[in-house]
Amino acid sequence: MTPCPMADARLFNCCTDYAEPDWSRFTSLELAGCRDLNGPDDPAGTMVVGGEPAGNAAFFAVYGRSADGEAEAITDIEDPRDALAVAAELGLRSRLPVSVSLTLASHGAQPS
Repeated sequence: MTPCPMADARLFNCCTDYAEPDWSRFTSLELAGCRDLNGPDDPAGTMVVGGEPAGNAAFFAVYGRSADGEAEAITDIEDPRDALAVAAELGLRSRLPVSVSLTLASHGAQPS
């Protein structure tokens, strides 16, 4: 299969050079809502909070989860439907299970 740079840019926009990560570092993938916390004095910063309800999310991210629970962003997507499609594609490529964060369904309150 011929690599498609545009597809890689969409699927791996949080990865160096838009390169597919080493999937063996992860045990699963997770789709979550995110919000940018950067203030006007640091618009190019990287202060982002994940686990946001869909209604509060400014964008969505697919994270790789390691065995010790650490999360690494694989890609960010603005549209929630596109985010689901991208998460599914990454699950197929990586052969890892994909979960959708429970917080996406909540309305501002964390699930118990």
